[in-house]
This record gives sequence, structure tokens and C-alpha cells, in this order.
Amino acid sequence: MKSEQKQKKLHLDPRTKLFIITLIASLEMVDSNIILTASLGIIPFLLFLSNRQFFGAIKFLVIFSLAVLAHIFRADFQINMVLNMIIVLAGGLVLRLFPAFAIGDYILKSTSVSETISALEKLKIGRKITIPLSVMFRFFPTIKQEGKSIHDAAKMRGLTIGRKRFWQNPFQALEFRIVPLMISIANIGSDLSAASLSRGLDNPAKHTCYTEVRMTKKDYLIMFLITFGLALVYFLSKLVIK
Repeated sequence: MKSEQKQKKLHLDPRTKLFIITLIASLEMVDSNIILTASLGIIPFLLFLSNRQFFGAIKFLVIFSLAVLAHIFRADFQINMVLNMIIVLAGGLVLRLFPAFAIGDYILKSTSVSETISALEKLKIGRKITIPLSVMFRFFPTIKQEGKSIHDAAKMRGLTIGRKRFWQNPFQALEFRIVPLMISIANIGSDLSAASLSRGLDNPAKHTCYTEVRMTKKDYLIMFLITFGLALVYFLSKLVIK
């Protein structure tokens, strides 16, 4: 069942995903062209759809589209100066950072730890980077699950924002949620690091892996299409802006 579901998704090599996120993050920081920036948002949207992350795709599209509109019509806003500054600043942060973070979320949800380690070893990446990355790929999903458990526990005790008990002492209610989460973060980080080391990731000998990763024609085609498409948009946008 899982193999059939995996075949329905666009399965890319981790090195292709690394190339995409590096390219997107670099272009976001290099050029402030709104046409190019808006085109960058199409890539994470399509990647979400290819991985069947439909809710994430819709959420990303709505937030990113609002940021683009805020940037285009920022001079037409007739609102309070402070509120206008907040909107422009938030929109700028979304335009600059959101596509790369969205692709990072896609990579975490579409790439297994074994695939990542195997791809990094083929790239001749050292263990000082491989081990932290292997821990990171397990860390965020575990923290998300732990945060959900803490939220459910707080909800049972009436410590959610919509409950009366929360507003009786909001700072204590926040403490009851933040402190367990911080303790969990420290413990989970230590446990995952120990688990990675117990699997021999720090062993300097050459490792074998059950998961085989290899670049296919599909990976090369996607890298070419993304690079060519962004280059074409960049040059066309320069002509339009002039």
C-alpha cells in the first residue's frame, strides 16, 4: 500500500531537492525583483502538490499571494502608518523567506533519513554535517508530535485560549505549556543524538545503506526546467521593469 502511494508522488533524489532549495534561497537574497520573487512561489506550491500536501499547498498559496499583493499595492494603503509598516515588513519577510522555508518543509516530509544520509555520502559530505542533519530530520517531526500532546493535555485542563481558566492566569497557563515543551526539546535532542551515534554514524568506516538513491532523467529534467524557467523570467522581468 505504501509503495503504491509512493509511486503516485513525484519522488525526487535528495540532491535534486538540495539543488532546488539552494537555488531558491540564493535568488531570494540576491534580487528583489517582484516578478522573479512571485515566480519563485510557484515552485514550492507545485512541490507540495506533487507530494500530495494539499493543505500545505493551499495555505502557502494564500499567504504568499497576500504578500505579493501587499507589495504591489503598498503605496495605495490609506491606513495608520504603524500598521502600514507592519504589513509591509511582514509581507517582505514572507516574500524573502517563505518559499525557502516551504521547500524545507517539503523536504522534511518527502525525504527519509536513510535517503538523506545516502545522498550526502555520495556528495562526499563529512560526518560533522551528516550526523546533525540526520538528527534534524527526526527532531522536528518529534517536536511537532510532542507539542500536540502538550496541547491536548492543556486542553483537558482547560488551559486553552478559549477557556475561562486560561484568562484567569494567562501567564501561568503559558508556563504550563512552554516549560514542558522546552524540557522535551532538550531531552529529545539528546536522545536522538545518542540514537544516531548508537547506529554507528560517527564510525569513519564506509557505511552501507538499504536505501539506494540515484539521479534519474526526471531529476535532471526538473533541475533544467527550474533553472531555465527562472532565468527566462529574470531576463523578461528586467525588460518589463525598464
